[in-house]
Amino acid sequence: MRKLRSNFDWSLIVVPLALAVASVATLYSITSISGKSYLAINQIIFFAIGALIYIIFAALNYQNLRSYSWYLYFGGLILLIAVFFFGQKILGSRRWIELGFTQIQPSEIMKFILLVFSASFFMPSGKIRAARIVLYLTAVAIPIILIVLQPDLGTALTLMALALSVLIAAKIPKIFFIFLAVALVLISPVVWFKLKPYQKQRVVSFIDPAADPLGSGYNVTQSKIAVGSGGLYGKGFGGATQSQLQFLPIAYIDFVFSGWAEATGFVGSVLMVVAFTVLVWRLFSIASASRDRFGLIFCIGAGGMIFFQVFVNIGMNIGVMPVTGIPLPFISSGGTSILTSAAILGVAQSIYLRRKSLSFE
Repeated sequence: MRKLRSNFDWSLIVVPLALAVASVATLYSITSISGKSYLAINQIIFFAIGALIYIIFAALNYQNLRSYSWYLYFGGLILLIAVFFFGQKILGSRRWIELGFTQIQPSEIMKFILLVFSASFFMPSGKIRAARIVLYLTAVAIPIILIVLQPDLGTALTLMALALSVLIAAKIPKIFFIFLAVALVLISPVVWFKLKPYQKQRVVSFIDPAADPLGSGYNVTQSKIAVGSGGLYGKGFGGATQSQLQFLPIAYIDFVFSGWAEATGFVGSVLMVVAFTVLVWRLFSIASASRDRFGLIFCIGAGGMIFFQVFVNIGMNIGVMPVTGIPLPFISSGGTSILTSAAILGVAQSIYLRRKSLSFE
């Protein structure tokens, strides 16, 4: 057992645990006055379930997932399609399926599924033919389109970042990246016209929040005030008035970082950024130490996806990125997000444990 413990990547345990504590403390701080403190309690419950899921996936041999990749993929598509028939509509989007005792968000589950699918798809070594790349892009595009139609632009962009990380890890010919860049430029006008009015307004508000400070620019303006009011050391979790008094709407999801920054200040904000940096760095390090391409591609895809989410979420909290509805991993309120992240890190731990032959004596 001593040798087993020495082979654990403890950063994949300590960092998520620290982020979980930060999440519960922040959620309780910003919801206690509004009577939504149950969100913090729910978060604790999901973290406990997530810990169990983490242990299960860490204990399993990750290589066995390859046999189920297509089943997981089509199962994920079925869930995404089911959202349109059985999904619950909240704040204009139909993203959640009500189970009675809780809700699930299939688009979040698709993050884990797409990582397993991508790692399995590009696991065979050798030259990657153009037809295989096109098939992969088609397979990725289908769930992304379904998610955009919910509409959930933030998760769709996250899956695109995941796919890009996978293509880089798979070392596809550089010419395909040029084709992808040209294709994105060509479809950008189409995407713009397909965006909902509130989504277009978010982009406009990003360019000039002061143009509509009480409307579309309100969230960004209040978020920047909350972050700035934290000062160097913060106001403490009991004195974060900007977030506690509800100046910042839905601070427990998209703008949870502002609540943390107001309570802990610049020092706490830096510590959180450092924690995420360590997490992403370890995922990339595990990728390089992996014994096969599955582990390499899975961990690089996971690291790229988490980096994208953190970069965009914190960026929109401080006004340098447009508001896109991307949650902060392990921090924002959301059960499906926590369980999905736990499964991803569990597989990463499994990859690290099996990077070489182990003896459990």
